[in-house]
Amino acid sequence: MTVCGRTMMTDWQKIDNEILNPQWYTTRDYHDTFKMMRDEDPVHWTENEFYGRNHWSITRYEDVKEYLLRDDLFSNRWDTRITRSPKRRTPEERHAQGWDINIATNDNPMHDVYRAPINKHFSVPAIGRLGSEISSIVDEIIADVADRGECDLVEDIAAELPVKVILRMLGVPESDWPYLREASWQWLAAADPRWVIDGDPVATSNFGMQKLIDYCQDLALERRKNPQDDFATIIGQLQIDGDPLSIHEMRTWFVTMIGGGLETTRNAAAVGLWGFMTNPDQRIALMADRSLTKSAIEEVLRWGTPTKSRLRVATRDFDFHGKRIKTGDWAIGFLASANKDETAFPDPHTFDITRTPNDSLAFGAGIHLCLGRALARLELATLIPRVLETFPDIQPVSDAEPAWIADVGVNGFTSMKVSYTPAAVSPTPAGAR
Repeated sequence: MTVCGRTMMTDWQKIDNEILNPQWYTTRDYHDTFKMMRDEDPVHWTENEFYGRNHWSITRYEDVKEYLLRDDLFSNRWDTRITRSPKRRTPEERHAQGWDINIATNDNPMHDVYRAPINKHFSVPAIGRLGSEISSIVDEIIADVADRGECDLVEDIAAELPVKVILRMLGVPESDWPYLREASWQWLAAADPRWVIDGDPVATSNFGMQKLIDYCQDLALERRKNPQDDFATIIGQLQIDGDPLSIHEMRTWFVTMIGGGLETTRNAAAVGLWGFMTNPDQRIALMADRSLTKSAIEEVLRWGTPTKSRLRVATRDFDFHGKRIKTGDWAIGFLASANKDETAFPDPHTFDITRTPNDSLAFGAGIHLCLGRALARLELATLIPRVLETFPDIQPVSDAEPAWIADVGVNGFTSMKVSYTPAAVSPTPAGAR
């Protein structure tokens, strides 16, 4: 069988069937397959016998970057993540889930209509003003685990930071944090054995998202009725065309902040710290020269790529790097492959905190460039050096391959036990720095 000028071999069919299989991503072997795809068929028509929809798989750095930048050719309207099910969402479902006004699932001009009012609150200067508070939160996290000698790197350190930062920003009561953490995991890592309910990732994801939506609906109603000194109230006071956001719009922003805010930093922090633990020369280099922090965080983001993939749908027929893409075709850009492309990043699997240039696609590109990227960078730049400084001998308890999240889009660990020499640390009061 010949498709697009190449012969379909058994190996290609195996790849086609595995590439959207969450379990395929529980080891790092997929990187070898991505390299082969970049070399042999970088814009690959993928005929999956199990998922229910064929699609283009785009794997080279330059191609993925163009794909992200060309929002006129590739639409976000279906979804930005690879959906658990390829079936369409009805207009009623899109509205119920907030997809009708979510910046991640809208193209221009409506994307900019909804994003413009909040941009200033996520600018580098605005986020920079959170530096002292984030430092204090990191001190809290470290103080909580310092005398244990052992902890779960994911749950006790990496996940704690974005939970405390984002949920405090929104004014969410601390008693509700575990509920929202669980809802976020169920929504965004639904295929993982730790979270899947009755073996059904589609139902699990919908269940987790609905929990989050319902909570955020109540939060929006409460803040509209009783404004507080928090970011949830600030969102409620944003205006479009002179009118304040509706409850539906407020709720959708809260879902976006909690879902995106908890996931990316948690996964990047855990994988990044593991990168330093397994590359002691890089740990030594950073501890010896803190001016490397900025470039170190960029390498953490490239090397770990917390979001593996993005979904788009073709808006019209066009030629793309030698392939004819047709209106309505699904196209998946694999950021995890692009960020390991040796034509863009020499020796790409090496963790090198001095890498220059390092223009990775970890946060995407174009109009959908991650809104919270400045916050994520600040969180990582504060947490990672502090953990390495406080626990200079921190190491995984096991030499085995980490427990990677079973997911096509999310890249991180479900857990990782680490050990270290207990340290005497006290939290620094907020504002003391």
